[in-house]
Amino acid sequence: MTVFQSAMDLITKGGLIMIPILLCSVIAVAIILERMVYFKKIKENPEALYKAVQETLRKKNNARALELCRASKGPIGRILEAGVLNQNAPKWQLEETLSMVGQEEMQHLEKHIKGLEVIAAISPLMGLLGTVIGMVQAFNQVAEFKGQVNPSLLAGGIWEALLTTAAGLAVAIPVLVMMHYFDKNIERKGFAMERFAHYFVHSREESRSAAKTMVAS
Repeated sequence: MTVFQSAMDLITKGGLIMIPILLCSVIAVAIILERMVYFKKIKENPEALYKAVQETLRKKNNARALELCRASKGPIGRILEAGVLNQNAPKWQLEETLSMVGQEEMQHLEKHIKGLEVIAAISPLMGLLGTVIGMVQAFNQVAEFKGQVNPSLLAGGIWEALLTTAAGLAVAIPVLVMMHYFDKNIERKGFAMERFAHYFVHSREESRSAAKTMVAS
């Protein structure tokens, strides 16, 4: 018997509840793979990017600064791009623009993560529901035969009923692990976006102050 046949046999013995649990596992795998590919795609070096953008801005080369920002596929690149495009705006407007871009980037980062949370929450519950249904059916047989039932048959029914709980936990545990991994990744990127947005605003204000001082002198 192959591994696939053994797995299908267990799914069949678990009953109908195994179908939504299996569906949740497929959806969870799809989300995890999509998010892993996405986070790999937006990987960037924010410190190096920020330094390069600031150097080009000091040389008044806004076009090159925008090229550097757009070449980066990550959220810091989008933040700095918005900063370069709005560097001549009032401070409050620049801060508001960077904040809005940051919120949009956070939405991209958090895409589908709520789906993982739902799967992690309902998979054990569906497994427990399947077990309860299986236990009811097993003890219903005991009632029908007025207690004169083969103990091995009863144990077999209980064993099959517990399969759904095991399946639900098998789905929920790795999903929870990956969900926390993504949450930490999102938290780090969110902090980085906020940090470099502040850096950009402060750098712009320092440049303006220096320019005013030179004019006054």
